Amino acid sequence: MQPIIWDHPVRVGAKGERYINGPEDALRYLSEMPQGGWFYERARNRCHAALERGGELSLSRKAFIGAALECSLPLLDDEKP
Repeated sequence: MQPIIWDHPVRVGAKGERYINGPEDALRYLSEMPQGGWFYERARNRCHAALERGGELSLSRKAFIGAALECSLPLLDDEKP
């Protein structure tokens, strides 16, 4: 099965720069973040939807960015939502 990726990765700068390339990477990264909060839950739901039901990829990306901002993680991405 081919990986599902976003048009543009999200670069997160917490504890060294990391590229989050799609919903699968985002879910892995979310499991390392402080859990809780509306944006966190929304990101998890959107990423699962993108992987399991073919949900909108751009919505999962935007939700992940929201969760990162909610946790005050530094984003190094020029293309924010």
